[in-house]
Amino acid sequence: MKIWFLMLAISITGAGFAQNNTTKADETFDLSPGHASRRFVFDLGKGNKMQIELSDMDDLNRFTNMDSVIRTFLADIEPLKDSLGDELLSRRIDYTVDSVGRKKIRIQQLKPKGSSFLVRDGEVSALKLEQDTIHFIGTVSFIAKYTLRKAFATTRHYRVSFFVNDLSDLSMYMDGSLSEKIQTLQNNISSPWTTTRTRGTAYLNAEPSISARLPKGFVAGGDFLNFRISVDIQNYKSYFVPSFSLGAGLIISSSHFKRDIILSWDPHFFFARNSQDKLKTFRNDFLTLTWGQGLVQDNNPRKESHLLFIMSLGYLIKREGDYFEKNTFRMGAGRLSLFGGKTKIEPAIYFNNFFKGVTPGLRLIQSF
Repeated sequence: MKIWFLMLAISITGAGFAQNNTTKADETFDLSPGHASRRFVFDLGKGNKMQIELSDMDDLNRFTNMDSVIRTFLADIEPLKDSLGDELLSRRIDYTVDSVGRKKIRIQQLKPKGSSFLVRDGEVSALKLEQDTIHFIGTVSFIAKYTLRKAFATTRHYRVSFFVNDLSDLSMYMDGSLSEKIQTLQNNISSPWTTTRTRGTAYLNAEPSISARLPKGFVAGGDFLNFRISVDIQNYKSYFVPSFSLGAGLIISSSHFKRDIILSWDPHFFFARNSQDKLKTFRNDFLTLTWGQGLVQDNNPRKESHLLFIMSLGYLIKREGDYFEKNTFRMGAGRLSLFGGKTKIEPAIYFNNFFKGVTPGLRLIQSF
């Protein structure tokens, strides 16, 4: 058992080291792929777009005056014009502001493969095909409050991105139009969205130039490594047996549907008095594989949900006392979810040697 957990820890740690090839610049100017829970795209016309990514909708208030945001940015990069290079190059500018107002700027130039030209009326001119990208990245300090955890100070991030034909196009949007669109989004976030116009895209009915992957801008889907902890109790024959579960697994999800695959260690505890009338604990360990599938809850695949189908199969890997026969299995099928999915009741059967000595039972699972 100890070897299995050691191998699991090493594999997770090893994967982390193998993927940790980020530079200091990446850590400063790039955000993790899963940083946002909401994402909105604004069509600005002529191929230009603005994208807003948030982990908390309250941070949208920071962009109700986009004129001022753009004006401040253009003033800050004015001394850096010489660093912007050839206008025909595609440029990416990362502009970060931390929680105390310090600003950092990174400029990257992407040279196209080959040269492009426009020929018109006998005149030849160089042609720029790739857009410029500008990222405004900010940090918000706040006090996180979660159930069963002490409140703690932490930070969250937001990002506003412009994808424009040329950096100079930004000045066109200091006319109040972006602020108006953002206010429309704030006022109508819960109003109807059209999802039938383009597959995989939802459009805000109140302002069709605003779109998202899902209504209300929720970001869902993806594959995640998941850890589960629960405290359980079950009946077995004439015993009420407390136990707990430590598990690691994988969530595989699309925007609406997910699959859970979890491997867990489930020690069961029996208590009895020995010949000296002293209370003794007998621990019997199961290694359990759980597989389930169902709908994504609140557009968050990590959130506990009422799965449409779930099945578990455990095998006795450590035996103490005469409570379980050798080669005992525990199989569960279906679960009744209560209190937002944190509390579950699972019918189960215990058996050994291919369904000999079948014993039915109920298992109460309280997850965290």
